[in-house]
Amino acid sequence: MSLPILTFFNNKGGVGKTSLLYHLAWMFAELGQRVVVADLDPQANLTAAFLEEDLIDQLWNQEPDKTNTIYQAVESLQEMGDIKSLEAQKITSNLYLITGDVRLSSFEDTLSTEWSQSLNDKNVYRPMRIQTAFWHVIQAVAQEKQANIILVDVGPNLGAINRSVLIATDYVIIPMGADLFSLQGLQNLGPTLREWRKAWQKRLTNWHDNSDSMKFHDMPLPKGEMSVIGYLYQQYGVRLNRPVKAYD
Repeated sequence: MSLPILTFFNNKGGVGKTSLLYHLAWMFAELGQRVVVADLDPQANLTAAFLEEDLIDQLWNQEPDKTNTIYQAVESLQEMGDIKSLEAQKITSNLYLITGDVRLSSFEDTLSTEWSQSLNDKNVYRPMRIQTAFWHVIQAVAQEKQANIILVDVGPNLGAINRSVLIATDYVIIPMGADLFSLQGLQNLGPTLREWRKAWQKRLTNWHDNSDSMKFHDMPLPKGEMSVIGYLYQQYGVRLNRPVKAYD
């Protein structure tokens, strides 16, 4: 049985999304919950908040037989390999990190190409495997660590990586700033999430009607519900609509 995934998402940057997730992860862990956090933003800011730079450098540049970042877990899919088992970083006994990686951005082209291929009449196993790679990695770590909560951070965009993450997501929370740009970002998200949800349901139907689903019947797939819990205003400030006098 898969564990529900909560993703923090807004295509407007600078709204405190990563900071909110970071503090909530610590809060849940200190309340006795077993938490897995996944950094699926190629900027890897959440990873930088949890780990020292020397350790991050070591994880990014380790031996090929080690798999300690999300990119290393899915990298082989860009050729003809498969998902690798990932070792999450232990922050505390109740808190584990799926480490981000700046190289994850190179996976975007593979996801974009295979998105259309996942609607083929045949040979859809590999495209579906690629599109759900993040979900499989996260769920494997959560089961291994016996997690109660999965929290996911993504970048502020509407690209193929975030689409793949949202496919894996059960619940979405949208952090916002109290400004016009955040409001516009919120207005963009609603139609996008509906479009992605509808497109994923079409691919699930195609999968179940495809002969590959019989050959690979043991491969679970996410439902892609993307249920929006709501939005959260942060960084509220008063804007003065009067000139500010300058003094010598």
